[in-house]
Amino acid sequence: MKWTHLVLIAAAALGDASLVHAAKSNSNGSEEIMRGDYAAAEALIDRQRKLFTWDSDLTLNLAIVYRHTNRADAARALYQRMLQLPDEEIEIGDRVTTMHAMARRELASMGVATLR
Repeated sequence: MKWTHLVLIAAAALGDASLVHAAKSNSNGSEEIMRGDYAAAEALIDRQRKLFTWDSDLTLNLAIVYRHTNRADAARALYQRMLQLPDEEIEIGDRVTTMHAMARRELASMGVATLR
């Protein structure tokens, strides 16, 4: 069963129409981030993280939101948390990288040294 189906089931059980919409659109906040609508992205990500606390896409996108909304300390903490999660490949545009590589790159750009 795909996670979107699980979200729909959970959202229906909780009576949360916004989660139903998020699951149907399969959104992790990236569309909102690309539009520069960080408030909408954060609200969506917060709702999704209640069900998927372990999801690295959501963690990465929340860190991006924090960084773009002048919450560098919170962004750093999330990037460091990502390094504790299992690594995953991700596609950004037409290239492939990993969550850990992305977190290390972002931390380095913020002046934080990390272990490889």
